[in-house]
Amino acid sequence: MRDATDVTRILLVDPNVLFRCGIARLLDSQPDFRVVGQTGNYMEVADLVAHLLPDMVLIETELDGCDGVALVGLLHQRFPSVSLIFLTSEIRTDLVLECVVAGAVGYLQKNITPEELFVRLRSLSSGEAAMSPRTVRMLMDRLSTSKYLLQLCSTPDPVLTPREWEILSRVARGMTNRQIGEALQISEHTVRNHLCNVYQKLNLRNRLQAAVYSVIHGLTDLENLS
Repeated sequence: MRDATDVTRILLVDPNVLFRCGIARLLDSQPDFRVVGQTGNYMEVADLVAHLLPDMVLIETELDGCDGVALVGLLHQRFPSVSLIFLTSEIRTDLVLECVVAGAVGYLQKNITPEELFVRLRSLSSGEAAMSPRTVRMLMDRLSTSKYLLQLCSTPDPVLTPREWEILSRVARGMTNRQIGEALQISEHTVRNHLCNVYQKLNLRNRLQAAVYSVIHGLTDLENLS
């Protein structure tokens, strides 16, 4: 029997009632997930987060009368400890990048399998990679303007240690903290400490932004991502 503290509390935000109910049933069937609320009204989201205190919010980016990116940005400002994951029916790379900049930690496509859904959310709840290396490559192929570069790379010459640079490059390859620790023969705790230092030095908010930064600065070879 899992302790209540091990349960990830989730708020669903999607205008499609049938979809919400289906996702809620899937998540509630798992011992480590609990859907604490759901809504199709974007105007209720901030109040629900404040009242229900979820660990994660799954947000459909196509909400009637709402700018999904703006909503993510608002929620991240008010509730920085809540993981914001956006939902999409199709990959729109510009939108994904905007949401990353706004503070989202990942995205889910609505055509993934239940098993993939569980794996992705569990990896997010443990602070691991929020997006696959293949998706990072796809995004980088579309990163043709300086707008995102300026927002994600505000420090032109960051002073990172060789170890921090090495860990940053491995984050972009989708490696977990455990995998990085095993490869470098250091503990997961040490990896997390290094990543916290990297975020602070580079003015980054999360692991996904760190992965994007790594590719932008040539720490990760796009041709070798898989």
